[in-house]
Amino acid sequence: MAVVGATGHTGRFVVAELLRRGIAPVAIARNAQSLKAADFAGHNVERQAASVADAESLDRALAGARAVINCAGPFLDTADAVASAAMRARIHYVDVTAEQASARTTIEKFDNAAREAGVVVLPAIGFYGGFADLLVTSLMGAVDRAPAIDAASSIEIMIGLDSWHPTIGTRRTGEKNSGTRYVISHGELAPVQSPLKVKGWTFGDPVGHQFVRWRSLKLF
Repeated sequence: MAVVGATGHTGRFVVAELLRRGIAPVAIARNAQSLKAADFAGHNVERQAASVADAESLDRALAGARAVINCAGPFLDTADAVASAAMRARIHYVDVTAEQASARTTIEKFDNAAREAGVVVLPAIGFYGGFADLLVTSLMGAVDRAPAIDAASSIEIMIGLDSWHPTIGTRRTGEKNSGTRYVISHGELAPVQSPLKVKGWTFGDPVGHQFVRWRSLKLF
């Protein structure tokens, strides 16, 4: 399993989780010195220096991998290059973007190529994207097992953080990610139009009761 951006904040967590699961990761980063100095929590970590600006270096780094997890943002700058390398290697591609424009472009550009190669291209499978989807999928799976309940009239997901300290990479991504936000409305992508609202929500400790910003969406 290859991890692009392995020396970054998110990449280190991904490498650590792979090691915890007994998977030997290939740590990929553009800075060879930082990669060499990285103190990963395990010795069974292959290290490969590669840049999204150098397709040959990415091809070498991904050789032999079965999948690649792209943790290098801004994904508007990296997703195309890493996903293209994954298609050349015929391996699965996953990233953790929260950039809608990047996720949409990746799906539109690589859907057919991934199907032809028999691999998965799955952007935005991170905290703000995939996490909420997995929660809803899990909930509806439980509902499906209860014959008396066959649908949910509404689902509210509130995420409570005890602290948040954006990294330099996150700040750079925020500056770059300024495009129109979209939602699925009546089965189609549409620009966000409903205003943000404020409501009280009680989380568990240590967050407690908080006022959160939220937006109601009609999906179907």
